[in-house]
Amino acid sequence: MCGQDREVRIVRRSSECQEGHLPAGSVAARLRCETDIVKRERAAVLVEHVLRALDDSQAEWPLSLITDVYVFGSFARGALEPHDVDVDIEFEPDLEWGAHFAGCLAYGRDPFSMFKRSLTGGKRGCQFQFNFRDRADFKMTLLWRRGGTLQTALERLHAIQADPAAGRAERDAMLPEFDGLDQWIPLALREQLVDAVGSGAITMERLVLTDGVVISEQAHEHLSHRWQPTSPLYRAASAVIADWERRSIDPGQGHLHGSDIRDRDTPYFAGFGLRYFGAIPRCLTQFGGREWIEVVHPTRTRPLDALRILPGDRQLLKQARWP
Repeated sequence: MCGQDREVRIVRRSSECQEGHLPAGSVAARLRCETDIVKRERAAVLVEHVLRALDDSQAEWPLSLITDVYVFGSFARGALEPHDVDVDIEFEPDLEWGAHFAGCLAYGRDPFSMFKRSLTGGKRGCQFQFNFRDRADFKMTLLWRRGGTLQTALERLHAIQADPAAGRAERDAMLPEFDGLDQWIPLALREQLVDAVGSGAITMERLVLTDGVVISEQAHEHLSHRWQPTSPLYRAASAVIADWERRSIDPGQGHLHGSDIRDRDTPYFAGFGLRYFGAIPRCLTQFGGREWIEVVHPTRTRPLDALRILPGDRQLLKQARWP
């Protein structure tokens, strides 16, 4: 839209906010409302960018796999100051996607980063879910469908009315330990962890692992045998082992991302990218585990955020069935 139209639109909406929801004559409240409208406008611009990028490159892989684009959450409900815009990308995997997905799992990469990069150009502000529609228990707003036009998608976007009464959507199944990590931890897994913490089956703490030198020669050989030094998994594994060694834990007593380092009886466990998440209850009960360190999203250069999970009531934990 042109600058003049945008200005008129903002002033009109801020006037509506003042008349319907804020104290009369409150200049501070009016300015706050105008600021919130601008924030919503900026969020809409981000979604426009996604739609235009998809329209420009929908014939190119992997965007050629996309069938539908939805928005949901606070932005879709009309909130003036939404969280990051929640976007669901529905797509149909092909053989190339299967090979790409398997390769990403092997090296600890995010398989969906190609979608995100192509759609956003590196701009922040959108929180993506993929093939989430069938799992969602709430309404989502369709913006784009394969075979449709960009104009139709933009009309659907701008048909979403601002609603000053709509607050920010609460993030489902959230704990302070998940802050900033919820995009990497699927809702179903967060729900399991929240329930387990609430019942006392486990305790959990957030930590950031630091890079360190692995002292144990056997552990170093184990790392070198499994991963290339440039792999994010190599870095995550090295950081876990270095953490163990700083706490005087013998790495030979560790079970590292699906494999024993030395001993068969291993009270210390670690996993990366939630690949072995479902094994946590069993490892901390039947196998006498003392802790599980989960590096949620291994990366080559960014902070290694992790969750340290400790057993609480083992009888309750033994009954847990995590996906």
